[in-house]
Amino acid sequence: MKTLRMALAVLLGILSAQAAAQTIYRWVDGDGRVRYTSEKPPAGAKGGELASRINSYSGTPVVSGKAPAAAPAGARPEIKMYSTDWCGYCRQARQYFGRNGVRFTEVDIEKSAAGRAEYDRLGVRGVPVILVGAQRMTGFSEQSMGALLKSAGY
Repeated sequence: MKTLRMALAVLLGILSAQAAAQTIYRWVDGDGRVRYTSEKPPAGAKGGELASRINSYSGTPVVSGKAPAAAPAGARPEIKMYSTDWCGYCRQARQYFGRNGVRFTEVDIEKSAAGRAEYDRLGVRGVPVILVGAQRMTGFSEQSMGALLKSAGY
């Protein structure tokens, strides 16, 4: 049990230190021990690259950025949502936008390399991430989105 806890601690340390920008490999050494490393495993070792997992933001959404000054009549900021197809909060946001006739651009960060690069530059770690002009919402709730859109002139 102590060995398992130590292995998990090492794995968590490696994963947090490497973040999503670097590849992590899992492999089994000659003694049958599972190893994790940021370097390619030895030739012939069983294992492979670990896929980085994107999480859904849960809990209270966080809105950051400054609401725009009064815009000219009819001028509204662009809305862009970084999402995945499996995320329940992303699905709720899509439905909300559809019910309310809000036009937005959606970027699936697991299907678009360019979209994933944009998402990575934001420095966030989950989905959905919704940009309304210079404001950003991480997570989703109808109430918070309604307030955000109202402040943006929608």
